Amino acid sequence: MRVTVREAFQRIDGQLIAAAFGLSGFGLVLIYSLSWPEDTRFIKQLVFLAVGALLLFLFQFLDAHFWRNASVVLYIVAVLFLVGLLLFGEETRGVRGWITVGSIGFQPAEFAKLAVILFLATTLERLRFDLARFSDVAAVFIVAGLPALLVALQPDMGNAFILCATSAGMALYTGLARKKLIILFLVGGAVLGIAWFLVLAPYQKARISTFFSPQSDPLGAGYNVTQSMVAIGSGGFFGRGLGLGTQSQLNFLPEQETDFIFASTAEELGFLGAFLLMLLYVFLLGRLFRIMVSERSPYASFVALGALLLFFSQAAVNISMNMGLFPVTGVTLPLVSYGGSSLLVSFAALGAALSARSPRSS
Repeated sequence: MRVTVREAFQRIDGQLIAAAFGLSGFGLVLIYSLSWPEDTRFIKQLVFLAVGALLLFLFQFLDAHFWRNASVVLYIVAVLFLVGLLLFGEETRGVRGWITVGSIGFQPAEFAKLAVILFLATTLERLRFDLARFSDVAAVFIVAGLPALLVALQPDMGNAFILCATSAGMALYTGLARKKLIILFLVGGAVLGIAWFLVLAPYQKARISTFFSPQSDPLGAGYNVTQSMVAIGSGGFFGRGLGLGTQSQLNFLPEQETDFIFASTAEELGFLGAFLLMLLYVFLLGRLFRIMVSERSPYASFVALGALLLFFSQAAVNISMNMGLFPVTGVTLPLVSYGGSSLLVSFAALGAALSARSPRSS
């Protein structure tokens, strides 16, 4: 189906885009504050933001028919990338999660999130979003479980969890019968048990154990979350000010531009800044929810739901681990954390959600 310029502009949701750029603006301010004056991360993030905005705009000239056909190819490419990483990838901090070309790194697990959303939406629509047979349930389980397993084997349990949470939410939206739901939970529990004994590295087990008592090893496995909670608590209501956070600026807080950027926000901008950040997420999720429920096309609804679940699960996990409410998993804060792969996939997911819908939807 050919999309005209007028139809492309009709698809654009100004409020959703404003929320997305507001979140990215928060990220840019924090990255500048944390990396000034010598680091180039701010410039790199600005370039990635421009590319992401371009993707978002160009996607409006595509339609649901394109995404249905492309989803199969994207899914296969994502799986091949993940398999290739396990076979030929180089380890970085014990994880084979990056493909590096020159000075630019690409994280296939981020790309896999979008590929799974699009292909799972296609699969659920073809099953007429009624998982009546166990073979249908098995098909959905394989579509979602294969990339999640490959990501877990890197091992990257954080992104594997996001893939599982997003896929499970999309499957549950079909109204899965209670008996099949119980079976899925039992299978999921068995997979978690196997992962604990055969997949998780010792440092990952230590992170999970420390989650229940971070004070038990404050200089070891509990160091990150302890420093994060100190940073959040020291910010007060208005914060210490940009560039004045002691935990983040003096590098007591690790990964302050990526995994723990929410703690950096709370320290430098205080409760008020952190609250505004979360308010933008709530507004973004609300716009995606409106697209989901207002769409007549099941495919467009599933894509919007997938994007909603992706942003919700990532933001919830990241903020929770910054506050000591979830094990440290390395999940970034979408649209805010430093990193090209995460930022580009976030904008691509929003673009796909907007472009898959009817031009007349509001």
